[in-house]
Amino acid sequence: MRFPILVLVLLPPLAAAAQPRITPPPREVAWTEERMPLDGAAITAASEEARQIGRLLRDEALRLHRARLNPGAPGRGPVIRLLLTDTPAGKAAVAKLAPGKWPAGRNPDQAYVLETGSRGATIAAASPAGLLYGVNTLLQLVSEGGEIHGARIFDYPQLGFRGLHICIFPNTELAAVRQAILLAARYKYNAVVLEPWASLQSRKRPESAYEHAYSPEQIRPLVELGRALRMEMIPMLNSWGHASGMRSRSGEHVVLDRFPRFKPLYEPDGWSFCLANPDIYGHLFDRYDELLDLFGPVQYFHAGMDEAWGHLGLTESAACRGPDPRRTLIGHLRKIHEYFARRNVRVIMWHDMFIQRNHPQLGRLSPANSIPPIDSHLALDALPKEVIIDAWNYDEAGEWPVPRYFQEKGYPVLVSPWKKKSNTLSLVNTAKRLDLLGLLATTWDSLDVALPQVAEAGVLSWTAPGYRLDVPFDHWLAEIRKLPVCDLPQHERTLKN
Repeated sequence: MRFPILVLVLLPPLAAAAQPRITPPPREVAWTEERMPLDGAAITAASEEARQIGRLLRDEALRLHRARLNPGAPGRGPVIRLLLTDTPAGKAAVAKLAPGKWPAGRNPDQAYVLETGSRGATIAAASPAGLLYGVNTLLQLVSEGGEIHGARIFDYPQLGFRGLHICIFPNTELAAVRQAILLAARYKYNAVVLEPWASLQSRKRPESAYEHAYSPEQIRPLVELGRALRMEMIPMLNSWGHASGMRSRSGEHVVLDRFPRFKPLYEPDGWSFCLANPDIYGHLFDRYDELLDLFGPVQYFHAGMDEAWGHLGLTESAACRGPDPRRTLIGHLRKIHEYFARRNVRVIMWHDMFIQRNHPQLGRLSPANSIPPIDSHLALDALPKEVIIDAWNYDEAGEWPVPRYFQEKGYPVLVSPWKKKSNTLSLVNTAKRLDLLGLLATTWDSLDVALPQVAEAGVLSWTAPGYRLDVPFDHWLAEIRKLPVCDLPQHERTLKN
């Protein structure tokens, strides 16, 4: 049996067990002794959305287990039924499999029930995403002999938003991005943020990317892949700091190194947009327009806003600050919010510019860049409460008060760890304890080596509070290295046939 992109063994190798290991582990599992051959099974689905999930199941069964399924009229063999709970058959299934438990107490729109036996399998869910989570679990019940283990499963996630942030740099291979999206789906993530860094061609603002950058037509299949896997696909453009279009260590400025006439759009060092110059909004809004067209329809947009002051030293530019620096910043925040509010899109922003750097409780435990004369933390109260605050910290392994601070201010909060297992455990467990909006795992310029923590964060964000992730780091890394790096599935095609 090949190790595919969507199947991983997440616990250290043990003697063959009678029961399959499912990750993330479901809320409730009751095992039976029944078995069902996967090969030759029919798939039935009443709606087009459920049929699309059936096509995913068909393709994965063939790719992972060399089993041929028939997404059509059932014959004499076993039948896999995909049911939505707004139908009589779906209601009957959940009444049988989860009596008194449905709808789920948390995130009922993402819950599913699953029953497998000798004559077939039933997956019922309130949404296509829930159906996909059930299919994901079903594929993990297949033995090396091609039989599905008998089980009854009732399952739902703890955190409602489980996202993965992926950067596309000019040297990023899109196959690696595809692999990461597939891995996220395998761990039941439901959102992916794609952030191009000078790597996406712009028709309206061609100076904002290198000539050899990817075209929208090359990125669109990744957006459609995520959509086929029932994940929110979220575009991102940093809208204050990081205006160079590159990371700080690159020493490059994608615009000014080639087109110095655009210098007025930026602070003198080029790191941040010049907020007092109204011309920046033509630049930003044109790029927003193109991203929304490429990704649309979308519910969210990540506007960045991190590390705008103090990362490379405060630039003494009174012209870009304006006579009242805080009012200049508040005006910038409102313009961005209003642009997206008119389009019914919710904005996500990094947290760090809204924390005072030397605050005795918050500043010392947070990446925090609010310093005089801007004191951008004082602009927080002008930020509308529907804006989602993304609290990032890549070192803290103990108690971190920052997420609670923003929660008590009335904002939905995401937590963003990176690479370190102790940091991932701390932040995700904080999100679960405080009942925050959820997780946005980051990978930055370490997409490959960050994948073990992406998997761990996915398991933690799905499971109930108190779940212990006792898996050695080396094992996670070894298992992810088994993943294929070529001939990755093109599930976006299931949207069209």
